[in-house]
Amino acid sequence: MLGLCVGGVLAADPTVTVTVAIWATVPNPPSNFEITQTALHGVNITWDMGTAANITIIRVSTDGYPFSIFDGNSTYSGNGTWVAVDDLDLNTYTYYFRAWSQNEYGTSTGYAQDSIGNAAEDDTTTTFTITGFSLTGDGFGIVEMLLVVAFLGFAIWKKSWIRVILSICVIIWGAFAMPIDAKIAGPLLAIGSILFIVGIMNLIGQQRVQEV
Repeated sequence: MLGLCVGGVLAADPTVTVTVAIWATVPNPPSNFEITQTALHGVNITWDMGTAANITIIRVSTDGYPFSIFDGNSTYSGNGTWVAVDDLDLNTYTYYFRAWSQNEYGTSTGYAQDSIGNAAEDDTTTTFTITGFSLTGDGFGIVEMLLVVAFLGFAIWKKSWIRVILSICVIIWGAFAMPIDAKIAGPLLAIGSILFIVGIMNLIGQQRVQEV
């Protein structure tokens, strides 16, 4: 007969069953997940380990938050609570970090996330095309500035009717540039308006001289 010793007492009944309860559960996601820029191209990421977690997994993408631990690129996988990330182009891209917890029973259903970078507020670039030249959300380039100077130079130097036409072009240019760079558009509108008025007055004066 097989005997089973339970609590120091010999049990003669072989049918005694000992049940051990094991609570198998996936961990909670990380908490207090924060990203801090530490250098021109570097950040520190800190967090608190999720309850019942063995490791924390962090993934990153520049196209939006990774949707799983297999999406994006790996940033960290381990049992620590911080990581330094270098070689980031924070002026051009926004980096979307998402973190999960994991243990022997699986991956947390929830996650922690945060993003950093300067592209988040300007995901799209508005482009205006004027007579074949492009003005983008980054402001006026050297070519655009040279064209403005050339327009103004011709408007001042040439005859009155040419001055009127070119001043109208400058005004239209300033109007289209206003949503892009008000510091440039304002002077364009002002100078173009003044040249337009002067050109019209000169044309009227020339017409009166011809009538006399």
